[in-house]
Order: sequence, then structure tokens, then C-alpha cells
Amino acid sequence: MNKAILVICITSSVLAFSQSTKGKTENKISNRYESKQPQDFSVPPPPVNPFPAQFPEGNRGFVKKVEQNLNNEALVSLPKNLATEIIVKIDDEGNVINISTYGKNEIFNNEVKLAAVKSTNKVKWTAGKNSRGEKVVDIVRIPFHHKHE
Repeated sequence: MNKAILVICITSSVLAFSQSTKGKTENKISNRYESKQPQDFSVPPPPVNPFPAQFPEGNRGFVKKVEQNLNNEALVSLPKNLATEIIVKIDDEGNVINISTYGKNEIFNNEVKLAAVKSTNKVKWTAGKNSRGEKVVDIVRIPFHHKHE
């Protein structure tokens, strides 16, 4: 009888305290995507510029200019907290080549893009430089958040 109770206690403790490894490898996003896409190690990663392009008054100054040029009347019907990402492509002379916005609200994206275009009209940016000090084409990503009443 004591042996039966001992066996039952041991098996129940093993079941109670054992860890399940099912799903552990699926938790990481990288594991899911790496298994689906073949990796080509001959393709180098995109270059990271140690000296990125910058707006003349700094990127915070750029965000302030975009806020000033934003059409708040068009945003009245939208939610109070809005966010997007402004992506500006600058050539090696400091001229803006392209401006894009990526966020959840398309109306807000369009208004921010219009304000960013207006803010960069006839404005020369400081061109990005690589590690050798050469001016290069650069892409600047700037998060933009807006809160209105």
C-alpha cells in the first residue's frame, strides 16, 4: 500500500512540475521567419552611416516645422493620438529626393506628408557621410506623434 501511494505521489509531482517545451521555439519572431525564407549570406546588410543626414536646425527642429505646417482642421475628425513615421531621402548634396509617411491612419499620413514637403521646400539638409567622410545618399526615419483636442 505504501509503495502504491509513493508511486502515485512521484508521478503526480513529475506531471505537476514538468515544463512543457511545446511552443517555446515558436515564440521568437525571428525563428518563424528564418525558417520560411532562405538566407543568402553573400548579400551584405544595408550600410549604416555613422554621420546621418540632418535638417539644418536638427531633426527636432524639423518635427517642430512639420507641426507648424500641419493642417489641424483636417485632423478634427480623427482620433486624438496619432502617430506616423516620416521617411526622408536626401541626396549627397543635401537636397530632398523623396518624402514618405507610414502609419495606421491614411488621412493623417497624407497631411503629415504635405506638411513635411512644405517644411523642406527650398531647404538644404546636411548630407549624410560614410565612415570615410564622403557625402552619400541617406535615408532618415523620424517618428512623428500628434495629439490634438
